[in-house]
Amino acid sequence: MSSPEAFIWNQAPVVRKEAMNMVKKITDELAIADQPTLAQLQQLAEEGYRSVVNLRSSTEVGFLNDEQQHIEDLGLCYAHSPIQIKSLSLDDVLSTIQHFTGFPKPILIHCDNGIRSSIVVLIQIAVEQGIKAEDAFQKVITLGLL
Repeated sequence: MSSPEAFIWNQAPVVRKEAMNMVKKITDELAIADQPTLAQLQQLAEEGYRSVVNLRSSTEVGFLNDEQQHIEDLGLCYAHSPIQIKSLSLDDVLSTIQHFTGFPKPILIHCDNGIRSSIVVLIQIAVEQGIKAEDAFQKVITLGLL
């Protein structure tokens, strides 16, 4: 049996600093993506996703102003927790995780290119598996995601 750390850092898909263009299922409960279209959000609901967390700022190019309304019309839970990659801190990530704690699963977490989403999900999984948040954040830096 592999250690939790081996699962997090050796088996989880590493997302490079380029566009993902699709949903990447990380666990049965968490998936990441770049900015989905309204049609893709409809498809996610049909596939059984129950919540969406948007990490994008409303000032970013391509931000969907009506995303929350569309998601709620589909019967999904929605959280908007904007974080900036250039100034991302562990406190930002932990605050974001608190926004979706208790949401119905599975949850899609998205940003513009999947990098912020990857960081949030990897740290969430690490914390769930008993790895210190600080150690997980340092590993994210070591992996070159920040």
